[in-house]
Amino acid sequence: MVPRAIEAPLRSCTNRATPTDRIGAMTLATARSPHDKSVSRFLNQSIWLVGIGGCGMSGLARMLRQLGAKCSGSDASPAELTSELSAGGIPVAIGQDARNLPEECDLVIASAAIKPDNPELLAAMQRGIRTISYAEALGLVQAERTGISIAGTHGKSTTTAMLSHVLIESGLDPSFIVGATCMQIGGGSRVGAPNVPGHGPYAGRPGYFIAEACEFNRSFHHHRPVIGLINNVEEDHLDVYASLSEIVTAFRDFARILPPASEGGRLLIAHEGAHRREVTAGVTAEIETFGFQPLATWQVVTDKNVRRVGVLQ
Repeated sequence: MVPRAIEAPLRSCTNRATPTDRIGAMTLATARSPHDKSVSRFLNQSIWLVGIGGCGMSGLARMLRQLGAKCSGSDASPAELTSELSAGGIPVAIGQDARNLPEECDLVIASAAIKPDNPELLAAMQRGIRTISYAEALGLVQAERTGISIAGTHGKSTTTAMLSHVLIESGLDPSFIVGATCMQIGGGSRVGAPNVPGHGPYAGRPGYFIAEACEFNRSFHHHRPVIGLINNVEEDHLDVYASLSEIVTAFRDFARILPPASEGGRLLIAHEGAHRREVTAGVTAEIETFGFQPLATWQVVTDKNVRRVGVLQ
């Protein structure tokens, strides 16, 4: 959802503490208040990212470094993104081997593509280092930012890229991770302002962090957004879900993660094609809809005579 401000003009530890002690409050059970400006839980943490060369993991590494973490990682082969990370001060090992894992390591984050028998993951478990998935780590970072999660069966990358572009051009300086490379917004990830600039309702809060919220394996349940968007809900990932009903329930559970409207929680959902009534049941965030129907909160209108498209509220 585009915030109101836009509507107006848009990682065995050798030190004394154990890895679990040092990570401490890293929990997905409770997200921080969007107004919490306390020191990041990632400050001075040594974090190793397995599969660091992907769009999502490389962007996550940059975000974690902004939050004060010491990041490094590995990938199976060299690529443009691994070169960019190395040039930017984030060491990358090419090839995955148990010996890559740093002597001092507090947390290991694994890409979704990494298999459980990966030698670095096995080494981390043997040393008692906490290991989490990319989606879990993303949720932890979102809990320290004003998260915007883009969900739906289709259109997540496109919408994430478009929203990121709009916020950049509007001077709101967002951070984002897109599951694709988009040259118009500088690639597949960006580290933006630590706080929301301007004078809108989110001004002064931790900076915007836009990310795709994928329903595969219910990974979007790890997200901790303040603002959510659901483009559509259809049958997909039937290796994970037994039926469309299960998919709808998963999206409902995602929507319920949003904070209440009184805390800035907002959900924008398609008026049609997203099983809106079932998905929004029990949601306490402010709910708005979009679509071509006049009853939508935001109605898309077209004028073929002048070849223009607009939005009515």
